Amino acid sequence: MSKKKAIISAGLIALLCAAVIVGSTFALFAVTRSSDVAVTTGSVDISAELSGLATASLSPDADNVPNETAGSFATGGTAELNGNKLTLTNIVPGDSATFTLTVKNTGKNAAKVRVDALLTLGEDDDKSAEKYIKTTVKNGESEFALGTWACGESGGALILASDETLTLTVTVALDKSATQPADETGAVKPLASSAAVKITVYAGQTNASDSDLNAAFSIN
Repeated sequence: MSKKKAIISAGLIALLCAAVIVGSTFALFAVTRSSDVAVTTGSVDISAELSGLATASLSPDADNVPNETAGSFATGGTAELNGNKLTLTNIVPGDSATFTLTVKNTGKNAAKVRVDALLTLGEDDDKSAEKYIKTTVKNGESEFALGTWACGESGGALILASDETLTLTVTVALDKSATQPADETGAVKPLASSAAVKITVYAGQTNASDSDLNAAFSIN
């Protein structure tokens, strides 16, 4: 082979190798597919309303005798329901006020519910009032468990579906065994002049643990 031919042959080999490389590059099969994922968050929300005030008082013959006028008690005390605030004034042992607490799940998702009732006393109130001012809650004829997420049937969670309503009956009473305190001079004073019962309804997503919900609300 002449020197000239050898150069041409080398050039052909180089071109063939380049052709194989280029050919392999364009021979790869590839495709791209894109999908959109739509994300819509749900919601947990509730409404709570007080309504249907009724009062009862002690009588010589019986306890819890209904008063004809819902906003009054037998010895002159009064009860006033204004929006979501109930004010009891000048009540005496044996007086009680009952009202309806309606809780509705206004969110888009199911929710489990907890109800707390907390009594707070004013600075000048007698501490013994804690054992005499009592709050009870009923779900139908059954007593409703306060201060726990396990307030449903058989001690389980109470679940409200979206738009579902829970109707509870709440009674705040001054026990008939309550005594009137006196100061060091023997002068009588009110058992409570600025006590308050705060009823709070909590709602959380159904698949959260009780401890996680308590942490979220900063409650025990």
